Amino acid sequence: MMRSILGVVVGVAFWMLGFYALASGLAQLWPDYAIHARQWVKEGVFTFTPLMACCNLVFWILGELGAGWITAKISRRRVAVWTLAGLLGIYLATLHWVMYWPRFPWWYNLAVVISVVPAVLLGTRLANLSGTKSLASAV
Repeated sequence: MMRSILGVVVGVAFWMLGFYALASGLAQLWPDYAIHARQWVKEGVFTFTPLMACCNLVFWILGELGAGWITAKISRRRVAVWTLAGLLGIYLATLHWVMYWPRFPWWYNLAVVISVVPAVLLGTRLANLSGTKSLASAV
């Protein structure tokens, strides 16, 4: 039980930190992206170009893959992975479909929410391929 809880907590942290690390790296390489990111953080105004928004989407998906992978490695239980996928899915659906729908492009809102559960579960599959035997039937 404790491994499952730890796995979910670490998975959520990895998801958030993974996105921010990737976005910060891109901001160092692409100054225009950094300007739009600062505007989002300071004013809550989404001014990213479609290419920048696609980069954000890829970063979220990579974070979700990593979160699924690390949750599977730590917890070794499918219930923890499904809990993580459910929590992230509910959180992102609430943000993107309820609270912030008018702030983001419609396609971005849909893509962020629709991709979260499959990405987490794919991360779990990758953990299975790298040797977590007890999750062989996780998804």
